[in-house]
Amino acid sequence: MLGPVPLSRRELLGALGAASGSTLLWALGCGGPVRPPSTPARVSGEVRTWLRDAVARLAAAFPAVHVLAVSRQRTTAAVDVLGAGVARARRDGVVLAVRERSGRWREQVTSELTQAGIAAAVRALAGASPRRASLELGEPPPLPPEPAALDDRALRERCEQITRLDGKLSSRIVYAAALVDVDDAHVWSISPAHDREQRLVRVRKQALRAAWNGTRPVVTEAERGWTGGVDDLDLPREAVEQATEDALLLMTPGAFEDKERVVVLDPPLAASLVDAGARALLTSAAARRPEVRRRLEAPPPLPAILAIADDPTAPGAYGGFQFDDEGVPAAPIALVEGGRIAGALADRAAGGSGGRGRRPGHVGAVEPAPSHLRVAPGAAPHAALRDEGLLLEGAIGAAVDPGTGRAVIGAARARELKGGEPTGRVYADVELAGDLFALLGQVSGVARETVALPYRDEAGGEPRWRSVEAPHLRTRGFVRARRRRA
Repeated sequence: MLGPVPLSRRELLGALGAASGSTLLWALGCGGPVRPPSTPARVSGEVRTWLRDAVARLAAAFPAVHVLAVSRQRTTAAVDVLGAGVARARRDGVVLAVRERSGRWREQVTSELTQAGIAAAVRALAGASPRRASLELGEPPPLPPEPAALDDRALRERCEQITRLDGKLSSRIVYAAALVDVDDAHVWSISPAHDREQRLVRVRKQALRAAWNGTRPVVTEAERGWTGGVDDLDLPREAVEQATEDALLLMTPGAFEDKERVVVLDPPLAASLVDAGARALLTSAAARRPEVRRRLEAPPPLPAILAIADDPTAPGAYGGFQFDDEGVPAAPIALVEGGRIAGALADRAAGGSGGRGRRPGHVGAVEPAPSHLRVAPGAAPHAALRDEGLLLEGAIGAAVDPGTGRAVIGAARARELKGGEPTGRVYADVELAGDLFALLGQVSGVARETVALPYRDEAGGEPRWRSVEAPHLRTRGFVRARRRRA
């Protein structure tokens, strides 16, 4: 383990290139002071009263109205060799969306989840509009259950439990950290036709390991995410031990020939490919681009063994929800089925019923986006897919160009396979490149074991949550040494 070092945490994580460095820095108190929330926590009943009154006033002036409100808290605890910390922050917001008689939608957003703040937002949209006389929404929905409250000590204990999962660490591990991240979002959606409420408590647990391999750092992570209680699930011990083993793995010097090969993608890489492809091509926003629309009108055939759906109703899914940010109830959407593109993710701007209109942090600009992508499992164990070629492991980013369909998937390492067994040669930092539909179209094996991966990134400073459940996939594509971006 790393002893006292002259580097700060920020410098150390920057040097290692740790993907979760910003979250660790924030939790460990290195990300600057957290400003207190501008308004206190609110009782659900009074919030609903304010929102219903806003809808009634707006409905008197506009033919279509939707009001979305959120009270969101984030709590993150982290422990590393240099210490421990817990950070907390809260964010309130209200989005009032109206459709004018011309068909154009307008929005007013406020961070004031108060009676006065909502009333001011209504006046900004509709002026002194009278209250609509009749707005029959019936009885309010039942209150969602209140999650168990955990103090700082309890959260640090959860992190310590993760650090103990793989026992005494090798002296070659230069940095280790454990993280528990909880996003608790209380969301209200009200229109003249519905009154809905949900509580989404998204939990991520993570172990990070870093070791030096010659002159380059190797950073690995084990991560699990779900919606529910902090103690509903845990990081498996074997996943943390595997992360440590991968960080210590010695790489084969030199490089292999860049060429097309049979490859087996581990679940994180398969998830990365499917996630990037769905967001780039299989949304109503992407389909508005002429070049994407042409590709989707006559896509090449896909293998019947490959089936992909987006299912926010999957139990405990990290990216799941009961209704989207336009108030549409959750339902599965088939994206790839029966050897063809079967559907797309759409918001109401596409002119349909929507169902995947999502706002970063529930207050950002609405966009069609996946929730919980699921790749249907196959019949064979993943070991049966490893006949020849390369086993690619450790996702380090994927990109798909919507215009050309070209995909580039970064992998931390490639293990050479012969006769169904690894040869012992392991190459660091490789890329799988090719046309997305070609990579999916050449899938010749789907494993039966699946792994669910949580994703949390940000857009405009607001979080976006989603998840992907994927097995090992065998396909064919061009493999090369990874191109480093400046």
